[in-house]
Amino acid sequence: MEIREAVPGDIDAIIEIGHRTWPPTYGFAGDEYVRDGLATWWSAEAIERSLRDTTMLVAATGDGLRGVGNIDLRGEIPIIWKLYVVPESQGTGAGTALINALIDRAPGRPVRLEYVDGNARAAGFYRRLGFTELRRDPGERPGWPDTVWMEHRPAGDRPAGDRRG
Repeated sequence: MEIREAVPGDIDAIIEIGHRTWPPTYGFAGDEYVRDGLATWWSAEAIERSLRDTTMLVAATGDGLRGVGNIDLRGEIPIIWKLYVVPESQGTGAGTALINALIDRAPGRPVRLEYVDGNARAAGFYRRLGFTELRRDPGERPGWPDTVWMEHRPAGDRPAGDRRG
């Protein structure tokens, strides 16, 4: 598996990753939540904007793209906005390789991300990689799950014995 920067020719495959991952990942939040997220974050325009404004990486194999992640380095604290791996490639190390490559793009800086409350798999994954919870924000609409913000601190800023996975 190769982790590389995404290019405009990857847009359709990245959109496909979103459509393959969002329904099983966020089904617990309801159909409206999934539809809104796909329309907002996985359209061609949204992916083009991410390519332009953030660092977007893909996990690629001979069979195509298996995952995608992006990090916004423009602010004081970089934020990972996407980290998705197609269901049949979950557990293969693709997600860990992507997130480590994203963190490596912000050397010496803390990195933040968010996940949707109720996504226990994401919560456990991020904790295993050294992220700690910062806060919870209420869902954007009534009945939508909370957003949980986490942070990963550079190795020198963490207590002894705390290591990234």
